[in-house]
Amino acid sequence: MTKINARSPFFVSFSTPTKPSPAFTCDIAKGTGLSISQEGVITEPQFEQGILDSFTSTDSGFANSKYATVTTDTTRTLVFRIAIPSGFSNSSDGFFNCTLTATQPKRVTSGTTPSCSGGPTVNGSVPTQTLASGGNTVTVNLASFFNQGSSAITGFTINNYHTNFMQASIVSSTLTITSASLGGSKVLYVSAFDNDVNTCRPTQAITVTISVSSAFTCTDAGLSGGEISQAGAITNPVVVGTITAIKETSGGSSVTSVAANTQSTGVNKTLFFDITVPSGYSNTGATIECSKTFVQAGTGLLALTCDDLTLTEQGVYTDGSIKFGKTNIGTLTDFSPKSFASVDVDTNRTLTLTINAPSGYSNSGSDITCTKVVTQPANIPVCGSQTYFLALDFVATVESDFCQSGFRLRANRAVLSTASDITDAYGHTVCSAAGTPFAGDSNFYRVDTYLNNTSLSTSSGPFYIWQISNSGVIEDVWFWDCASGGDGQGFQT
Repeated sequence: MTKINARSPFFVSFSTPTKPSPAFTCDIAKGTGLSISQEGVITEPQFEQGILDSFTSTDSGFANSKYATVTTDTTRTLVFRIAIPSGFSNSSDGFFNCTLTATQPKRVTSGTTPSCSGGPTVNGSVPTQTLASGGNTVTVNLASFFNQGSSAITGFTINNYHTNFMQASIVSSTLTITSASLGGSKVLYVSAFDNDVNTCRPTQAITVTISVSSAFTCTDAGLSGGEISQAGAITNPVVVGTITAIKETSGGSSVTSVAANTQSTGVNKTLFFDITVPSGYSNTGATIECSKTFVQAGTGLLALTCDDLTLTEQGVYTDGSIKFGKTNIGTLTDFSPKSFASVDVDTNRTLTLTINAPSGYSNSGSDITCTKVVTQPANIPVCGSQTYFLALDFVATVESDFCQSGFRLRANRAVLSTASDITDAYGHTVCSAAGTPFAGDSNFYRVDTYLNNTSLSTSSGPFYIWQISNSGVIEDVWFWDCASGGDGQGFQT
């Protein structure tokens, strides 16, 4: 949806030869944006650091990544499994579990103060969709499985928790599901909505079964990640299927660890993994052996390299000036070039960034240079023909200001944009209705797809925010909700 703002670098002290601190924790991961609808559909949080692998819950009613509906507001607890990025003292652990809670509102469709009222309803259920792997598609006419309420259905939303298994998209009322190379069965969820105020959003659960005519191979297993520590502890890679044994030689005996590396430098070490083939393949249930080579750390510190870094928020403005951005490790000290000439068409630019390595690395105190390619928008924006509505009765300099009391924040000023989707607007342009660039001064604006005169409150639900530059370029897209108490905590996507 948009880039996620990276947390500031860490400055800590180390003693040789320990690995870099701090340890990766949930405070560092900083998951925000978890929400649960009345229908029990989960909107996954975004994490500032680390990659979300999966989530689970022991709460009653949890199945297929969704909760059953409830008759009273219910606190739900979910555990998110996050792949730990490099550069932390516990990176060798591979994954870290973070627990987040959210309130699932009771499903209320009538009464004087309902959580929602009216709106679309489901019409039967969508049958299981079956297709072959390898980029094949199947379509579903969603209009056949939802009934409109007093107003026409204006759109649908998808919750797909299995993007490595399938992709899903909607044009008008047609859902298209595209298979990846994996086999098996997963569930995705589709909700319908209209543009009336506070109406319900019913959900259809759709089971997707993907078959693979060929046998499962190590390529399908897709071994990624994992680590061997200096002391010899093994962190398994992430795989499709189930690892049942680890061996130091092909066909050898199972091991749970290897010998420590007493050299000062890292050494290559190949491990062999027995993997049980998942369902959906011609050899389902069989065991195949796959190998992966790791660099086992030595007793000395490793050098900081560009591969260790996550560089975020770099960019080039329309006038050619540079947005410096952030790094997850070390300190950004310089960049080049200092500016670019303005351009009439969107142009890729290469930035060279200088990062000073922190303590805990063999090159601590030294600079490394890394490159990043970004897009410089055209100086003369194309206004586009898609109409959106901005709230200009209150302009924020930070996102959290929108949850303060006393602001109506009516989205009633029509603008034009090249963005075809409010959620995928990063880098697009915004113009006034008269066709001139909207001078946003990098402030934040509430935005909607229709003229919306409702005010914001802790019960008004989530809304979208665009950060717009002085030349009319959308610099960030935020999905914010004041339901956290109206104190400005909100969440972003």
